[in-house]
Amino acid sequence: MTKHVRRQETTEDLRLVKGEMGAIHCFSEPEVRAFSDYINQHLGADPDLNGILPLDNHDLFPAVSNGLLLVKLINMSNPETIDERVVNKRPKNEFQMRENHDLALNSASAIGCCTVNLGANDMLAGTNHLVLGLIWQIIRIGLVRKINLNDCPALRRRLADAFGEDLATLLQLSPEELLLRWVNYHLQNAQVDKRISNFSTDIKDSEAYAHLLNQIAPKDVKTRMYGPMDILSRRDPDTRAEYVLENADKLDAREFLTPQDIVAGEAKLNLAFVANLFNKYPALSTAEEEEESQEDIVFETREEKTFRNWINSLGLKSGDGRWTANYLNDIYHGLSNGLFILAIVDTIKPGEVQWKRILYPPFRPSEAQIKSRQNCKYAIEHSGNLAGVKLVSIGGDDIYDQRRTLVLGLVWQLMRAYTRRLLLSLSEDLPLSKSQADMDSFVISWVNQTLEEGGKSSRIRDFKDKSIATSIPIIELIDVIREGVVDHDLVHPNPTNPEEVMSNARLAVNWGRKAGAAMYALPEDIVEVKPKMVMTIF
Repeated sequence: MTKHVRRQETTEDLRLVKGEMGAIHCFSEPEVRAFSDYINQHLGADPDLNGILPLDNHDLFPAVSNGLLLVKLINMSNPETIDERVVNKRPKNEFQMRENHDLALNSASAIGCCTVNLGANDMLAGTNHLVLGLIWQIIRIGLVRKINLNDCPALRRRLADAFGEDLATLLQLSPEELLLRWVNYHLQNAQVDKRISNFSTDIKDSEAYAHLLNQIAPKDVKTRMYGPMDILSRRDPDTRAEYVLENADKLDAREFLTPQDIVAGEAKLNLAFVANLFNKYPALSTAEEEEESQEDIVFETREEKTFRNWINSLGLKSGDGRWTANYLNDIYHGLSNGLFILAIVDTIKPGEVQWKRILYPPFRPSEAQIKSRQNCKYAIEHSGNLAGVKLVSIGGDDIYDQRRTLVLGLVWQLMRAYTRRLLLSLSEDLPLSKSQADMDSFVISWVNQTLEEGGKSSRIRDFKDKSIATSIPIIELIDVIREGVVDHDLVHPNPTNPEEVMSNARLAVNWGRKAGAAMYALPEDIVEVKPKMVMTIF
């Protein structure tokens, strides 16, 4: 059975904290409790966390101070993101703690967390609202990682049959929207009138949960659970909610929620609870049906995922503050109203976008296409004003119509322009010419010069150089830039098999992040010498 960590409850749902500059921030007490319990339950047996876990009361905030807890949480949510060989598991000083935080924050960014305005100082200080916000992003990514049509294709068949939605529509839905439909699918099968459209007010009476758990429970467990009528015959909301959670306990799924959280409609915690139920008991189909449902599913490529995670990490918003980006779940649909692209352009070149002429959703159905196409037209226009961006055979309609090759080409150029802006902030010697070849030559010359001055033997001709596949040029460059980051005992200087090659690549990416670099490229990109991704590494 699930073990629970008991802690003293507070009557306040929100705690106010005064920042150093006098700003007032708040954080949620129920979220602190829920996330602490979740961490205790899933990481409590990790010997590396002895002395940090279990968490109690407000131990969560000081517990992140050495960076190790964040590293472990990231790897739990997205396995193998961080190679733990590079982690300072027993940091001896603040410098080693900062290295852990740089590694954790850059790795969180690489999996799609927004880390804008977050730094090692915030984590070292245990700044409440910032720590809690990052932890929620990491936990959420882990919970919804497989809530999509690729990993659960039976969703497509069941939801299409139940609600008449085609594949194109379902592919556009966020994990939260898919979960809402999943709950309503089971409510429909229960032949009740109840439906939900959110994880807050629609959940408070426990009716949806009473029927949902009854629908998804295995037969041998269901006989030991309260039936829906046993629960709903209780008039007291807290009693209803407690019965629901006792049922969840029998399913080994009592996580995140207290009865008070259900009654209060704590949206994040209810979302987490439902996502956990889905991951354990989707109750959708047999294995044979899932195999059949794979037909016509277009799987997200590694390149698409890398670009999507990069966009999510930017914390995009419009220059006039009227629009803030939601989490981008599908790169093609998400970009199709032009706003993401416009915000990326304005991040690269502040003031470029004339936000007064941009059209914001929600749009009326009759106007949605016209206004979205107009925004896409503006997006292409402004993208063309960025140094190094060349727009050939692409227009706003191509973005709206989700033409994959053209959209990916544009996003790659925007990522390259973003990298160029970072380089300009670090070096006044970077050529201002719009020629990408000039920038590439500058970077390659800088790499080789830095390696030579550092006494290293590696050199690269271009971003397609076969020696890059060994990761040695990257590792040696990191060693020159940040002395002490590289552990030479772990490196295979002349890798002779795929395992050694991949081991070096994993180390290169992780040491780069530990040294403070925001690396979105993956070890596979290095091994396969993907020039686009390799350029972003250097």
